[in-house]
Amino acid sequence: MLTVRQLAFGYPDHPVGRDVNFELESGEVLCVLGPNGCGKTTLFKTVLGLLKAQAGTICVNDEDIDQWPRQRIASTMAYVPQQHDAYFPFTVLELVLMGRGAHLGLFSAPSSHDRDVAVQALRSLAIEHLQDAVYTRLSGGERQLTLIARALAQEPKILAMDEPTANLDFGNQILVLRHINRLARAGIAIVLSTHNPGHTFRVAHRVALMKNGRFLELGVPTQVVTPDALHRIYGVDVNIAQVTNISGKTTQVCVPTID
Repeated sequence: MLTVRQLAFGYPDHPVGRDVNFELESGEVLCVLGPNGCGKTTLFKTVLGLLKAQAGTICVNDEDIDQWPRQRIASTMAYVPQQHDAYFPFTVLELVLMGRGAHLGLFSAPSSHDRDVAVQALRSLAIEHLQDAVYTRLSGGERQLTLIARALAQEPKILAMDEPTANLDFGNQILVLRHINRLARAGIAIVLSTHNPGHTFRVAHRVALMKNGRFLELGVPTQVVTPDALHRIYGVDVNIAQVTNISGKTTQVCVPTID
């Protein structure tokens, strides 16, 4: 279990958020909704130990990760960033293999097992055919899928995904959402952010509405993702309707008012 208590976060001389509290259990998906600049990325980096918390605690199974070595954090938690600027012509497989670094010694080379794990991560996202492609030459969507594969290659227990469907076409968005559900069923705890409120009804067990560095609400999607709440954080009018998909299941969709 990941437990965050009274967390304040930000950068030196630049606080971003405070009073954030949540718990995340194995197999649970927490989705964070909020406008650009509200602090989602900074929050994720702090929870992952990439930034030092300004106050509060971050615990995994009741252990404060502030006392953990970096390698232990990396073997427990993985991160899919919004974007990744690459300057060296690594192949896709080489980049995904970097996710195995948390399981290797300082001077160890990846083993055949590490390679198998990396290839399986690519296969699970249907991009195995890209393994020999140069990462810097990929499209934005292909890069995003590669970053997700790299995180999966870490074999984490907790996965933070910062807008994982950004830059993806409609089909690949659905692919990623399906994979998020599969990972949760496999027992991985997932916290993710998205700008599509409708995604919360597909994957989230709970939703946090975030604005100005704070959680305004935290609860199940059907109770938290409402027209009033979405207007409060995004400033737009949204209708929420029920639809029946081709399998006969009823779900909810968000329809913004444009006219």
